[in-house]
Amino acid sequence: MKVIGFDHVGGPDVFEERTVDTPQPAADELLVKVIAIGLNNRERAERAGEFGPISGFTVTGRDIVGTVESVGPNVKDFTPGEVVASHVENGYAEYVVAQPSATTLVPSGIMPTTAAALITPGITAYRAITTFSHVTAGKTVIVKGASGGVGALALQMAVDRGAHVIAIAHSRNEAAVTALGASEFVAYDQLTPSSVLADRADVLINAAMNGAGSDDDIVMTKPGGVIATVAQNTPPANKQVTINHIHPSSTPTDAEALAVIMDLLKDGKLAINITSQLPFSATGLKQGNEILEQSHDGRVVILMDR
Repeated sequence: MKVIGFDHVGGPDVFEERTVDTPQPAADELLVKVIAIGLNNRERAERAGEFGPISGFTVTGRDIVGTVESVGPNVKDFTPGEVVASHVENGYAEYVVAQPSATTLVPSGIMPTTAAALITPGITAYRAITTFSHVTAGKTVIVKGASGGVGALALQMAVDRGAHVIAIAHSRNEAAVTALGASEFVAYDQLTPSSVLADRADVLINAAMNGAGSDDDIVMTKPGGVIATVAQNTPPANKQVTINHIHPSSTPTDAEALAVIMDLLKDGKLAINITSQLPFSATGLKQGNEILEQSHDGRVVILMDR
């Protein structure tokens, strides 16, 4: 089978194609024939060497959708031929071994590209509003980075839970963000959000790039409120708020989060913008990583040639 990876870190042109043996699932695993791959900034950072040196030829990739090719004898919830979404390792490949605890069925009628685009940002957004903040009906929720992958999904999930959502994003994204259900919109390039929204949030979700403006999060959160953020904040001495860093977690499992996400998608309660669909090739991965390194408004998906 074909895989795409790199044997040294660097720019997007480090990708190369190789042929390797198709893996075989262990007793508690399933083998998936890949249809679509969602690209993430984490993989871009790994390729660029931001996580340190690598050892040997590395195949990365976390978000895949495909058809179940075979299952191990201990796997009871999946059968060959079913379409699944999974959070995996080594996803830039024609076939991938997946864990049931990180895999869920893709409902009929959902495009594989859409499902693949949702996996990592969807899991992150779901944990942001559950594990790290507990959004419930009636709460006022401020979402920073509301036009991004995680922020837009967190916004929609909070709206579905009955929250009053205030979105912060660039003014050019106002129409798109309000269409997702935000009750209020603040353009950070036209106003100072921390002044306009002081003490408004029961919950503040900071999904902006690198947790930008994290000091302002405390100003916008009510005393006793909760901040769920991609930044690593130090709790303030002058205001009683809880700050939770959004990070990978086993609660809920990837499979549990993905099942909720796919149900919301099936019910028309989630939308995601896909900016580029590229072929499964070294050139396609190079182009995709070039997009990730620039300012972009949507998700990048790699498609297998069928």
